[in-house]
Amino acid sequence: MLENKKNFYDCYDAVRLFLYVLLLPYLATFVLMVVYMMIGTSINVDIETFTNYLPVLLINAVFMQLCLIVIYFVYNKKRNINFIQATTLDKKPNAVMLAIAICMGFALMWFSSPLVTLFEQGLQGLGFDIRQDLGFKLDNAGTIIYALIALGIIPAFIEELIFRGAILQGLRKYGDWFAIISSALLFMLIHANIQQTIYQFVYGIIVGWLVIKTGSIWTGIIMHAVNNIFVIILQAIYEINNISSTEVVLDTEFAITAVIYTILLVLLLWLGFYLINKIYKKKELNKYNIQENIENKQNVTNYNLSFGNGYKLFSQDKIMLKEGILGVFLAILFVVINSVAMLN
Repeated sequence: MLENKKNFYDCYDAVRLFLYVLLLPYLATFVLMVVYMMIGTSINVDIETFTNYLPVLLINAVFMQLCLIVIYFVYNKKRNINFIQATTLDKKPNAVMLAIAICMGFALMWFSSPLVTLFEQGLQGLGFDIRQDLGFKLDNAGTIIYALIALGIIPAFIEELIFRGAILQGLRKYGDWFAIISSALLFMLIHANIQQTIYQFVYGIIVGWLVIKTGSIWTGIIMHAVNNIFVIILQAIYEINNISSTEVVLDTEFAITAVIYTILLVLLLWLGFYLINKIYKKKELNKYNIQENIENKQNVTNYNLSFGNGYKLFSQDKIMLKEGILGVFLAILFVVINSVAMLN
């Protein structure tokens, strides 16, 4: 007789999966480098030359995402979890709400650009090298299409399954806002990129809220894909036209533009939240499975808990609290190490 699969994620899944996706890709990358060295030695090519070959660069660009895919699906297999139901992949979002969510995503990308630029210029002033290098040039149709798939669509799918699927849904037991803010924080830290910290955190909060409101993770996947594709296309345009995206004149005109864009961003995001709340008459509970709580003699989840109260409830589980703190500490450590490496 086949064992019934679990159709929800719990706190254990959220914390443990984050530790796995944080640590295992680095171990896999170390193994990959050893393999590169062995192959390079066998063909009498030094490691630096070997890793600059285009096929190797293309593999490196997608390798971390492939690691996340393997970790995620192996984890679900071992834990006997039906990830389609657990992540709400089986639920289609309302078309109108999805359109509003995508517009909000575009608004966040476009109108936050002056603030992001100011932050990046501040980092440059402190001596950080903020130039982003994919490892290969986006100067032809082949590499652009590869980047759109490998760095646009695939990361959107797997990262949303992990962060707005397993982690967000697994932490909703402690309240929606605890789950939204915590998953956004972990999403920010996992990238270990100091220049994107603020944007990724704010983006994570907005996407997390929208996934819960629309009742479908497809909202997050589509928004994430749109964001990635927009960035790749913009970078391709810069490279094809030999434009530097890091050279910006910070004058009075730029300051006025930044203020106007920020005001417009706040207004557009507020309008989006208002419209979705208006459309979303009846709040739909996630498939955390209330019956499971009853069978385990737990209190039915209060999704309206504040972040503070949610954290207090979460901290009662000492083992999960220790593992969660360990994960955040290690993630911050990786951010610091990566940031030091970016210093000129």
